[in-house]
Amino acid sequence: MAAFGLIGLCLGLGALLRSTRRLPQGTPAVLNAFIFHAALPAATLASLPALKPRAELLLPAAMAWIVYFGGILYVRVAGRLAGWDRATRGALTLTAGLGNTSFVGFPLLQALLGVQALSVGIINDQPGTFLAFSTVGILTASACSGKASHGFDLKRLLGFPPFVVMLITLALATAGFSLPSALREICERLGATLIPLALVSVGFQLRFRLEDLRQYGGRLFAGLFYKLALAPALILLLYAGIGGWRGEAVRITVLEAAMAPMVTAAVLADESGLEPELANLMLAVGIPLSLLTVPLWFRLTAFLG
Repeated sequence: MAAFGLIGLCLGLGALLRSTRRLPQGTPAVLNAFIFHAALPAATLASLPALKPRAELLLPAAMAWIVYFGGILYVRVAGRLAGWDRATRGALTLTAGLGNTSFVGFPLLQALLGVQALSVGIINDQPGTFLAFSTVGILTASACSGKASHGFDLKRLLGFPPFVVMLITLALATAGFSLPSALREICERLGATLIPLALVSVGFQLRFRLEDLRQYGGRLFAGLFYKLALAPALILLLYAGIGGWRGEAVRITVLEAAMAPMVTAAVLADESGLEPELANLMLAVGIPLSLLTVPLWFRLTAFLG
């Protein structure tokens, strides 16, 4: 219960700091820079003992790709039935297809399953969500906005500290290397800042306007229905139903599939001119709602643990 209290407190604190203008508007960029360059790499290194490469880790890595391409199909069918324009389809493909597997996902995983769940969550996030965003996500935004596509930026990917540290950590784990106790403690303490800072950053960026809700209500419901309900159901069906897999890694992966829309995906939709108000609503409504729906999926997947 205390863990969920921390989640609500940090989200609320971020929103309060924005509304009272105690911090400048560029605060999320500063917090995110610290998270990406220090806190998340440290948390990844601290998870070294649990990150030994094994076939089971292919399932967490594949989840985001399955959810994204499932989202493309869902939005295409729903868009034809409802007559959505290209901008709406692009905004919903990005925000319903890409989950917040780190900034919201990590705190919820820790609250529900403990800090050890982050070792699988990192695999869900880096070769999963982040790589999907950096490739097919950018291509989707370019195609729907009509802007020239920059495609897959390998230099950007290899220059992203959490991704590089994850590769290094996997290599060290494969070689049987273990961190000295002092270095491990430093990484754990630095990594512990990840959860509160990520939540404050997300809370700072949440904006909710009733006029937008009235205008985009139907499209909002359609997008969140896929992200919070159909996407985790799809992963549960494929992994536990058809595949017959069990274990905590599968359970964590279903929970990560159930996370709210990705903040960066909404930013990309905004920058690409793809219904920015709808993309923001997907965050503003989806993130608080996920605090209720993800625990529900946690109960529904108890048989996997």
